[in-house]
Amino acid sequence: MSDGIYDDVIRTESERMNTDRMEMMVEIYESADCVRDHDFRTETNTHQPLQRTDGYIYQSSLYFISSEEKNWAESRRFCTERGADLIIINNNKENEFVKKISGGAGVWIGLTVSDVEGRWKWVDGSTLTSRFWATGEPNGSKKENCAVFYSSGWYDYPCNDAFKCICEKNILKDQQLN
Repeated sequence: MSDGIYDDVIRTESERMNTDRMEMMVEIYESADCVRDHDFRTETNTHQPLQRTDGYIYQSSLYFISSEEKNWAESRRFCTERGADLIIINNNKENEFVKKISGGAGVWIGLTVSDVEGRWKWVDGSTLTSRFWATGEPNGSKKENCAVFYSSGWYDYPCNDAFKCICEKNILKDQQLN
C-alpha cells in the first residue's frame, strides 16, 4: 500500500477529531453567559482573560466576585443561588489566578472547619490537600472557622465577619470529554 492511502486515513480521522472538539467547545462556550455575550471582534492579538464585570473563565470554570460584603454563610448562599459555590482552590496555579482576579483584597473561599475542630474541609466535603496559609495561620483564635483569601495567603476568620466572596461554577459539568 502506498503512503497516500495512510495519509488520507490520518487526514480524515484528524478532521473528524477537530470537528468533534470544535462542536464540544461551542457547547461549552454557549453554556457560559459571559462567553456568549462577548464580542470577539474587539479582541486584540495579545492574550487577555475573557471577562466581564461579572465573571472570569479559567480552565473549566467560571468565576465571579460578589460586589457586596457578606458573612460566610450569606456568601455561600449568594453563590448557590447563582448555580455556583464558593471557590475551591485545587492547586498553586488556581491560587495565583485568584490573586490576579481578587486584586489582593480579602475574599471568602469555600473552606471551613468541619464539625471536628481543626479539620478544614471544602464546601464539597473534600479534605484540604493544597495549603496556602499565611505564616502563623490558621491560628484558630476566637472561633475563626472560615477561610479568607489574601494575596499573602489564607487566613482563618470568624464566619460572621463580612467580606466579598469568589464563586466558582464548573462549566464542563455536563460535558463529557471523549
